[in-house]
Amino acid sequence: MQGVERSHMNAAIQAVLKAYYDLLHSTAGDALKPIGKYGKKDTLGMDSGPEITICEELGRYDAGAVVITEEVGARGMPMRDYFRPGDPQTFRTVYICDPTDRSNQLKSFLSKFPKEKMIAEIFGADENTAIWEREFSGPAVITGASSAISCVRRGLPIFTVILNYITGHLIVSCAAGNLILKLPRERPEKSIDLGYLQTKSERVTFPGIDGDSKSMRRFVTFLGDVGKIGYKENFADSGLMDETETSTHLHYGVPGGPARILYLSSLEPREKPIGFILANGEKIGEWVHWLSFIRFAKTHSDESQPALRLFEVYQDRPWTKDGILMSTPPNYSLFRQHEGQTFVDVGWLLTMPNPSQMRGTLIVSPFDNRWAMRSGSQSGYRSITF
Repeated sequence: MQGVERSHMNAAIQAVLKAYYDLLHSTAGDALKPIGKYGKKDTLGMDSGPEITICEELGRYDAGAVVITEEVGARGMPMRDYFRPGDPQTFRTVYICDPTDRSNQLKSFLSKFPKEKMIAEIFGADENTAIWEREFSGPAVITGASSAISCVRRGLPIFTVILNYITGHLIVSCAAGNLILKLPRERPEKSIDLGYLQTKSERVTFPGIDGDSKSMRRFVTFLGDVGKIGYKENFADSGLMDETETSTHLHYGVPGGPARILYLSSLEPREKPIGFILANGEKIGEWVHWLSFIRFAKTHSDESQPALRLFEVYQDRPWTKDGILMSTPPNYSLFRQHEGQTFVDVGWLLTMPNPSQMRGTLIVSPFDNRWAMRSGSQSGYRSITF
C-alpha cells in the first residue's frame, strides 16, 4: 500500500473514531434531538454530529480533497477545476461518507432508552445487541447502524472504513487486507491506525458458497421501507426474478448500505450463505463502500483470483427517483474505461448539483455463484473489474 494511500486511510480512521467516541459520550436525547438548520429536514443529532466531525477532520487533513455526504452534498473545492475529462490521473482525492447508516432503525432503537442515558451504556451491551438483532435482523456485526468512509484516488477505490456503532467493531478494506477490530470502550492512548490494525485485528474473508445451488439465489437488497417508493418497481424491472421467486429467495429486504457487502463474508453464518447482494437503485453512499472489498478481496486458493464479482444493471427504460436514474446505462454510468481499465469517474460525478444523489443498480456475488454469473451475462449487464 503506497505511503500516500496509507496516510489518507489513517486520516479516515481517525475521523470516524473521533465521531464514534464523541457519540458514545453523548446521551440518547442528544442523539435524537432534531437539528432543523443543518442538512435535511429530518436530520437528527446522531446524523449531524458524526458528519460535522468527519468533514472537519478530513478537511483539516487535506483541504484540497472533496468530501461527499448525504446531508449536505459535497464539501471542498470543485472537481472541475482540477481534472481533464476521461483521464483519472488528474482526479483529486474524493472521500464519500455515510456518517450514520440505518438511522431510522437507530432512532427507533435509541427511543427505547431514557433520554438521559449515555450512549456508551447502550452500545455494546449484550442484552441491547440482542434487542437490535431481534428487531432489525442479525448478526449485529453486519446489520448494526454504522458510519462509513471510502476514498477514491485517481479513479480507483483505495480503501473503505466502516465503524459499527452497535457492536463497536472497526472494519477496513484496503490493499493490506480486509480486517476487523473490536474497539475498546474508551479511546486508547495509542493511536489506532492501519499499523495497529495489522497487528491487533482479525481477517475478514469472502469464502464463496462452495457450489451450493440452493444458496445461489438467496439475496439481500433494499426493497423499500415506510414512505420509500420505487424500489420494488426497479427490482422487478431488473428481470432477475419474478414476484414468487423474490419472496422465496429474499433473505432480508431493509438492510443497511455500506455493511451489506459483509453478508458475503465470513461474518455471515455459514449454515445459510448469501448468494448475492444488490444495490437497488440506491444512492452512491449506500454502495460505493463495497468497491474496495470487490477490488481487494481474494479467494483462499488463489491470491490472483478476485473473491467477488460486480455487475452493473441497466434497463432500456430505467426508473427515476427525485429526477435521478435508478439504473444507469454505460453512457451515464459512474464506471468508465480508460486505456483498458475501469475507473470511477469522480470528475463526472462532481458535475452533479448534489453528487450524493447519484444512484445505481449493482449486483455483487461470490466468484463461484454460477447463477449470478449466468444471469448477469445473459441479461447483458456490464461486468466491472478494477
